[in-house]
Amino acid sequence: MNHVARHPFVVLGSIIFVTVAALVVFRLNTGAKVDQREVRHIVVGTVLPLKKDLDIRLTYTGDISPNQVVNLFSRVDGYIAKLHVDKGDFVKANQLLVEIDHTDYRHAVNQAKANLVASHAKVAQQNAALRNARLMLDRMQALIQDQFVSQQELDNAQVNFDAAQAAMDSLHAQVTQMEVALAQAETNLTYSYIRAPFAGYIAERNLDTGAYVTGTTASTSTMSRGILSLHDIANVRVLIEVVEKDIPLVAIGQKAELRAEAYPDRLFEGTVTRIVQALNRATRTMTVEIDLPNHDRRLKGGMFGRVEVMVGTHPQAIQIPIDAVSRLEEAQYVFIVHAGHAKRVNVEIGARSNNDVEITKGLVGDEEVIVSGKDLVRDGTPVQTQPIQPVKRQE
Repeated sequence: MNHVARHPFVVLGSIIFVTVAALVVFRLNTGAKVDQREVRHIVVGTVLPLKKDLDIRLTYTGDISPNQVVNLFSRVDGYIAKLHVDKGDFVKANQLLVEIDHTDYRHAVNQAKANLVASHAKVAQQNAALRNARLMLDRMQALIQDQFVSQQELDNAQVNFDAAQAAMDSLHAQVTQMEVALAQAETNLTYSYIRAPFAGYIAERNLDTGAYVTGTTASTSTMSRGILSLHDIANVRVLIEVVEKDIPLVAIGQKAELRAEAYPDRLFEGTVTRIVQALNRATRTMTVEIDLPNHDRRLKGGMFGRVEVMVGTHPQAIQIPIDAVSRLEEAQYVFIVHAGHAKRVNVEIGARSNNDVEITKGLVGDEEVIVSGKDLVRDGTPVQTQPIQPVKRQE
């Protein structure tokens, strides 16, 4: 029996020992090679901050209203004889819109004219009587000097003249009264023709031909619907509610831009025209009116729009993409590239313009700011930069 057969466990232990030693040596050699390899760099996208003037804008939303809105009523009683327009029609200023049955009003004008003619005839007749009374008085005054007539006859002539003069004054007053009555009758006849007070569109038609209307409705129900509703949209206005902290920034004459939901790709320009110099106690906001020209009449009353008011400019403001800014609790920071490594820099931000944000503190404007891959790095992480091509950022 040979030596291997006599000591099998010793041989097996030797084999295991050699195998383990070989594995240890292999792992040590492999670890040394790993340590010799270079550390992998994270590829990040970077941009250089912009330094340019930044327009400061306040953004609000509001409803678009016509420049003028009027509900048209009848100032006289009667039935609607004819409607010349309907909803959606564009009308010019002073255009005839509605006719109220004017038969009675035309008769009233003719009657007033006849009464006036009769009054003038009475004046002419009384004028003759007055001249006769004057002649008689003059004759009596001449004769009494030679004592051809008595004092009683002179007094009677004076009384007749005074009575004729009084009658003439009364008839002149009647003529004036008849002239006023004629003017009122003609006015009522004119009111039976309802005309447009300004150019615009008919937004509502609430009554039909044959409906009865009264003049008292216009004086007692100013908020009721009326016969027609007329909107002037050659210019439109938007009312915005400015919060208390922004009130000092807003002034009459500032430019404003509006984007309507109906025309998302079009920009409408307007001007701040009125400021209500009082705050709403419930909302602590102040109403500001913006007027916009609307010559093509694309904007309609009741549309919704977003308004930006230009309230100032920050010269040579440092701006970076807002996606580069990170937030941790109350701190805001960005990562820049310094000596091939990521470096965290705390910043303070200001106004925002589209996709960019103003940096008011923390950057000088010549740093490489990490935008893409900022969530993969920490302070001191080795990085490899790849500039991001500017797409919407304009110098």
